[in-house]
Amino acid sequence: MKSLATLITLGAGGNGGTFAPSLIMGGLIGFIFAYTVNLSGMAQLNVSNFIVAGMAAALGSIMHAPLTGIFLIAEITGGYILMVPLMITTAISYAINRGSQKHSIYTKVLADKGELLSHEDKDTTVLNQMKLKYLIEKSYPQLQLNDVLSLKMNEIVQSGKNICAVTDETGDFKGIIYIEKLFNEMMGNPDKENLLAADLVQAAPNTLTEADDLKMVLEKMEQENVWILPVLSEQNRYLGFVSKTAIFNKYRALLMRQNDYMG
Repeated sequence: MKSLATLITLGAGGNGGTFAPSLIMGGLIGFIFAYTVNLSGMAQLNVSNFIVAGMAAALGSIMHAPLTGIFLIAEITGGYILMVPLMITTAISYAINRGSQKHSIYTKVLADKGELLSHEDKDTTVLNQMKLKYLIEKSYPQLQLNDVLSLKMNEIVQSGKNICAVTDETGDFKGIIYIEKLFNEMMGNPDKENLLAADLVQAAPNTLTEADDLKMVLEKMEQENVWILPVLSEQNRYLGFVSKTAIFNKYRALLMRQNDYMG
């Protein structure tokens, strides 16, 4: 019943209750192996010793703690005379389990969520801790398709931004306008007073959603060779822009905070 309850707990996303079932499972495997060999007549094995070795092997591999498995089982059973066999079986089982499961049963859930600090891939770990929705900048100018650009120039200049978003009347995202291109058109177009946002709007190189993880965001920026991309809702509503600068600043802040904590 304990083993069944543990399976249900782990399957439901919980954790804990793995210690005793690990010992039982390992002990039973050791017992079955030794008893089967004895029945076959190939050799006569000490069943008790194999039960102890199986318990240590299961505990060390499942928890990714081989030393804990060795010394804990030796202490519980008083089997210090079996230290060498315990070391061999636990090392083999740990190597097999680690080859297929990078994380232990206790850390796998956190690792799947991207919330586990890993010194092997600190960049990915830090990026997974960052949420795109908190990096969205909403201070960029937003124009509508039928806006007359000459009437919006003061607002655009005062924003100090080099890009603006273009939407329709309902907020549906239609594209972007680069401020440099806008200035060139306003200076060289004789009909600049009647120039509309719809005349200069162009498709964005790529778009993001709030659900995108930061590693994917940076990959999109690298693919398009841009430093800034618009963020849209699932309904294609414009939410703002995200820049590499904002991502890197937040990344550095988190990295410094983790270094202070780990130090």
